Amino acid sequence: MAMKLSIGVRWALRYTVAMSVTLTIFAIVIYTRVEHRINREAHLVAEIQSRDLLESLRTQSAEHAPDQVRTWLAGRMRRMVEESDPHLGLGVEYLDREGRRVLVAGSLADAGVPVPVDLLRGERDASLRAVNLDGEYAHLLSVVAAPDGFLQVAIHTKRYAENLAHVRDVLLFAFPVMLLFTGGLGWLLARGSLGSIAAITGAAKRISGSNLRESIPTTGSEDELDELAQTLNAMMQRIREGLERMHRFNANAAHEIRTPLSTICGQIEVALQEARDPEEYRQVLERVLKQAHHLAGGVNAMLRLSRSEAGLDPEHVERVVVAPVLETVLEFFEPVASERGISLEAGEIPDASVRGDESWLVQLFSNLLDNAVKYCASGDRIRLGAEVHGRWLLVRVADTGPGLSPEDLAGLFERFQRGSHHRSRPGFGLGLPIAQEIARAHGGRVEAESHPGKGATFTVWLPLAEPVAGEHAAREPRSRREPDPGIRP
Repeated sequence: MAMKLSIGVRWALRYTVAMSVTLTIFAIVIYTRVEHRINREAHLVAEIQSRDLLESLRTQSAEHAPDQVRTWLAGRMRRMVEESDPHLGLGVEYLDREGRRVLVAGSLADAGVPVPVDLLRGERDASLRAVNLDGEYAHLLSVVAAPDGFLQVAIHTKRYAENLAHVRDVLLFAFPVMLLFTGGLGWLLARGSLGSIAAITGAAKRISGSNLRESIPTTGSEDELDELAQTLNAMMQRIREGLERMHRFNANAAHEIRTPLSTICGQIEVALQEARDPEEYRQVLERVLKQAHHLAGGVNAMLRLSRSEAGLDPEHVERVVVAPVLETVLEFFEPVASERGISLEAGEIPDASVRGDESWLVQLFSNLLDNAVKYCASGDRIRLGAEVHGRWLLVRVADTGPGLSPEDLAGLFERFQRGSHHRSRPGFGLGLPIAQEIARAHGGRVEAESHPGKGATFTVWLPLAEPVAGEHAAREPRSRREPDPGIRP
């Protein structure tokens, strides 16, 4: 079974691996540069020694006889070797035009290194190469063409190789030390970073179904961990609000269901207390059936609300042209509105489309129109219109009914909530909450605006399926009647 490593250990290992790669690249670059510099220095020393002796030899050859020049050169070569650093292993040699040794001093005395053939032929006048004279370290040999012969100057590379090896040893020693230091530092940094996560974890463990008021603390640094804590706090706030809504929903649902059930039970108990004729039993059964239908309507509304909260079924999502949907809803409610003496009018409806479930959209607009018809009286007017606003489709249901007070408007979309002056009306107060949830499932929302005695306007915001040019062209209104000036389009 593989060993599981904590986040702190994994972070420390990542820091160490990252630092090891960085140090390796850094060490390679440093070693390469130092090696190049040391080799270049050795080459320069060998070339400078040979060029300096060559210039002096040319001057002497121009001013003195060959015997005097040779005597001077022998002394000069001997002094160069004596005055040089012993670790340099300097060797100097003068050869004639045939490459035969004439004078020698220092490390080249027992070497007998021949002059390169191309220099003997005159194809070039200088050469620099490494030769192995003795031991494990090579010598750098600089050969230059001189008056009546050649000069060879050799220096030992041991000192330069040892310097380079010292640099390598320092890097190899520092590498594991730096890795250990990086690992420890990475562990400390990881522990420090995980301290905030530990605080978040501790606070999250203390939060339970009975302790949802506690929030995760933030440091005020506005970093990623603070952002995580704020996100979790926002999530907990949504959970708290959801639970509170659920508790209110359960309490209201129990209250709303208890009333018709109590009525049904009471009527049945009264009917069973004594023998009655068939007509009386029929009347009791009709009243019970009416209450049962009312109760079934409430249960169906709660089921629809639950389904709408779960979101759209992807299999039923399609491109829906809204105009035919609105026309269908209008045609359904026209007889009901006409029977109650309410004028139902259609405004301009653009040829716009949304992505969604057509049956749910029918339910959405039906709930809004049903709500308007339910609370309007004879002589009132209801107008349904739509318009395109940017990338949104706005559908408005405006009426000239009694309107809503600010208190009623604030809780309009709460479940089982009905206006303070309309509690005697039939229904469970779930129509508008269902409409809001359907709009949310389609990526939109429902807004309400109302003033007592001045009617109400419900606006549905739905995102367009796609921004299509020319969708702003309005359809011909279904009704030719002029709208009431007091009704918002």
